[in-house]
Amino acid sequence: MPTLTALRTSPHFARLFAFVHVLCWPILWWNLCRFYRWCARENITDALYTINRWGSLTVVRLGDRHDPAAYKPLARTFRPLTDASWGNDMPVFAADLAACETLRLCQTSPAPAGEVAPKGPEGALTTTPNTS
Repeated sequence: MPTLTALRTSPHFARLFAFVHVLCWPILWWNLCRFYRWCARENITDALYTINRWGSLTVVRLGDRHDPAAYKPLARTFRPLTDASWGNDMPVFAADLAACETLRLCQTSPAPAGEVAPKGPEGALTTTPNTS
């Protein structure tokens, strides 16, 4: 395990220590040493990681220098265009549930043709103000 001074002056890790607050250098040192030991134990040859201002290390992606295909992104898979879920923005299993729920929440039936809604009380909000 390297000392804090040796790790801080290393050209590979100097920018990490410059990014982290001085009081958090021991945390960064501990995380880097722990991560190095884990990579050695698991035989990981390459890794992509991030460091925050408090010295916390987060592994983004693990790879292998001997296998370049390890760094390629996963192939995206799409549903076929013949799938019924493309025809509606509701999931297939919920289409029937949504129709039943909508009918259950309807309290009144629509007004028959020609019927006018009753007027509100005097002074109610209207689209045209009463200026009399």
